[in-house]
Amino acid sequence: MISVAGYGSLLSEASARETVPGLQNFRLVKVPGYRRIFNKVGIVFISRHGADPDSLQIASCSTQPDPDSTIICSQFECTEADFLELYEREHRFRWIEVETRLLNGSSDSGLPQQARMCSGYSDTDYRLNKCITPGEYQHRVGQYYQGPLWRQDILPFPRYLFFCLQSAASQGPEVVDNFLDTTYLADGVTTLRAYIAATPELAGWQEASASYRYPAGQ
Repeated sequence: MISVAGYGSLLSEASARETVPGLQNFRLVKVPGYRRIFNKVGIVFISRHGADPDSLQIASCSTQPDPDSTIICSQFECTEADFLELYEREHRFRWIEVETRLLNGSSDSGLPQQARMCSGYSDTDYRLNKCITPGEYQHRVGQYYQGPLWRQDILPFPRYLFFCLQSAASQGPEVVDNFLDTTYLADGVTTLRAYIAATPELAGWQEASASYRYPAGQ
């Protein structure tokens, strides 16, 4: 079995089960030394959800090291076959191994565990290591979007942002507060809480329509 840490839409067990239906032992954990950041172009937003590739609102969420931050994530185990489905869904990320600790509810919550988590990549490494031929890159990215995948000027895709926030909120106030305060825009400076406070159209995220699915192969 492979252990996975989820920090965005995977905070929702229902969303996780869309890709990993046989997951086991879904629980909340802390991952020290990382923060979330909306700095990756979400190709699926363009290919399946109607996003304009020329818009700035096309970012999905990644992670990056931050020694002063601890993010609350989900963690679960899955078979190798199910992990391959998740690997395909998250193809544009780099998978890393992180240390986790149970959030609460257990006498051994302070003991470290290990999990695989998606993190930041670079355009060059993605082309060299994940899309080894120009044809594969064209199939996965180029037919939908021309430009760098990892950027410092993009903003969250609203429907996906709402879904992530609602997924976090479904786990309780501590989790959604952590999401708001340990998540940054692509500039690496603006917290998600500050961005929402300064953007009136995002203020009602709790009640916003956030129907969001990951189509197969995306």
